[in-house]
Amino acid sequence: MEKKFNIIIADDHVMFLDGLHAILSELPEIDTIHLATDGMQVMRLLHQFNDVELVISDINMPKMDGLSLLTEVKKFDPKIKFFILSMLEDVRTINKVIQKEADGYLLKFADKEELKAAVKDVLAGEQHYSDTVKERYMKSVFEKKKNPTVELSARETEILKLLADELTSKEIAEQLFISVNTVETHRKNILLKTGSKTTTGAVKYAIENGILD
Repeated sequence: MEKKFNIIIADDHVMFLDGLHAILSELPEIDTIHLATDGMQVMRLLHQFNDVELVISDINMPKMDGLSLLTEVKKFDPKIKFFILSMLEDVRTINKVIQKEADGYLLKFADKEELKAAVKDVLAGEQHYSDTVKERYMKSVFEKKKNPTVELSARETEILKLLADELTSKEIAEQLFISVNTVETHRKNILLKTGSKTTTGAVKYAIENGILD
């Protein structure tokens, strides 16, 4: 007898969630489908039902987003497959999903046959990332090799985070127990390393390149 799987689908848009339920109910591999509208509800379902083998989740959700949920699910049980289904296709998000070792990433504009094929792949123990996601990731890897990301020291990163929180040099100096001149020296080094003219530019560069989360 062919193995059947129990899954959870999480999305805060109920109509989209119902649509996913209808599509995936057509798969003979699927037995029970639990629905959730946020990450916290997913975790409650995982504690309630110990036979869930796949979580399909959006990223932007209330209470606990999909990336945080991915981390929590893998902590709860690393054997549970986790599949991202999202509108987000920016390189930074894609990199985070890959770093967190999701089993798949499909964009919401995919057709239902591609969705079914992706879910089948993941249930069979394979990874499934859409062509668009793979192309964007490979392009970002190529660009990083061509233009290597700068390396900030631990202290520079610490100061940049505080600058991102809009602290003044004086406030940073007081918090880190260093002089204002030392803060200013680090700030100038940060601008130089990131090729930025302003602190805002340095913060933007650091976020885009994964230096700051």
